Amino acid sequence: MKSTDVKHSIAGFYFQLLIACYELVNVYEYEDAYVGVECDADVRVNYGNDQFIEAKFYSDDSFTRNQEAITHTIYNFYHTYKRTKTSGTFQIKTNVPFATSDFDFFNNWNTKKFDIPNEYINYVKDCLVYEYADKKEGKEAYEVFKMSYKKSNPQLKRPQFKRALINHLHLYPDEYKNFLSENVLISDEEILEFVKLVTFDTPRKKVDKFSSILALKEKTEYHLSVHFPGLSNFEYENIRFLIMNAFLDTTVDTTSFILKTSSINQIVANHTESIQELFNKDVLASSIKDIEIELIKYELLLKRKGHSDSLERILKVVGTCTEQWVHGMKEYGVTQMNSRYLMGSSPSYALNILELFKAMGEIYALSEKELGDIDLFDLEGINNVSFSEYKGFSLKTTHHASDKQDEQMLITAFIEHTLKDQHLMKAIGDETIIFDADCKICDPERLNIEDIVMDISKPYGTILNQEFYRSFQYKCIRCVRLLTHDADCPFTKSFKEGRI
Repeated sequence: MKSTDVKHSIAGFYFQLLIACYELVNVYEYEDAYVGVECDADVRVNYGNDQFIEAKFYSDDSFTRNQEAITHTIYNFYHTYKRTKTSGTFQIKTNVPFATSDFDFFNNWNTKKFDIPNEYINYVKDCLVYEYADKKEGKEAYEVFKMSYKKSNPQLKRPQFKRALINHLHLYPDEYKNFLSENVLISDEEILEFVKLVTFDTPRKKVDKFSSILALKEKTEYHLSVHFPGLSNFEYENIRFLIMNAFLDTTVDTTSFILKTSSINQIVANHTESIQELFNKDVLASSIKDIEIELIKYELLLKRKGHSDSLERILKVVGTCTEQWVHGMKEYGVTQMNSRYLMGSSPSYALNILELFKAMGEIYALSEKELGDIDLFDLEGINNVSFSEYKGFSLKTTHHASDKQDEQMLITAFIEHTLKDQHLMKAIGDETIIFDADCKICDPERLNIEDIVMDISKPYGTILNQEFYRSFQYKCIRCVRLLTHDADCPFTKSFKEGRI
């Protein structure tokens, strides 16, 4: 069963903005209505009462109650309800129907038929435990359980601790309180009231991502044509794009987190000038579009090459990296964010950076031990990616094909880039630099790193710089990729086995 939250999926952030755009146009006739993105949900709609919407994409033909995308959303919705005591609704949109095994569970939920209320109350608690097991509030109790479970099941190479914990709590429901503090839990009666506000919007059969996006675009542009007749199809498409871009702006604007229906009038009035300005300067929007298209192709490629079983683990890492990367581009600017990974003068080669994140997702899927969560920020030295249960790395790529094909040219590009952008000032020494390379940068016998570094560093500065460059370990992503995998590569083996 392959499932992904929108933020981990290939249609991800783009589809989230598209939903927001549709919902805003759909409530246009309500004068004070508004829609927000990332306001306690993927999309928040208010036209007199709140509606919180989150979207889920699945690779298989149905979904179950145990998918991470669903449990994480219930966790988020629960805390919104607990904080606001809203009487509004919470909706989970999916592109697939309920799995046969869970059909009655979800169908009864949608029809508000709760013959066994505790089944739903405890399910909400399960969703909370999944999340709090990794947080300060529940970590200590979770670690004790893990040690006990590992001791009782020494034969398991990669034990599923959380699944085992949930099964344990189903047998001993009084122990939920050991993993969820009093500050987290509300009464069972209140949890049931929350459950009654949650609905699932599902099709009768699977709808692929392409069809989902196309249908939502068409519905949005149709509503625009009803409210603003007389424009061309191309103009309605541009207006939709501008509304989506306005939502994108709200995700980084500290003063405005929503769009009101009145903003549509201004966008329509200025759409000709705005679309020209946007296409001239909005590199970020272009990058997001390129990323979405490439990730769709990437998923299809993995399926065709027989890697469907690894798809969920790969997309979890690639999706997390992509989400943090896009937010970094929005917060710090495309040039500054991309220069952490891309060597050279142009910051616009987004797909080169995406290849680095794909490699991390693929080695994560191949790993024999749990590597933990992946993060791009607040790391040691010049590292720009790190697995919480393993270590950090510095990923580097270039849009210059010649640099990728020659060891000395690649090292030269790396040194020039890190000195020019002052990345070396953050170095602590001994970092592992992983290149997207077509040459044997990993082979120490083929390289004389010391001479290369000495020759290139002399014009730039000090012996200290040279010591740093000599201390780095230089590797490439080729052997860790699924389609060029080399199981005998020492770096690949250490990565897979989780050895530092």
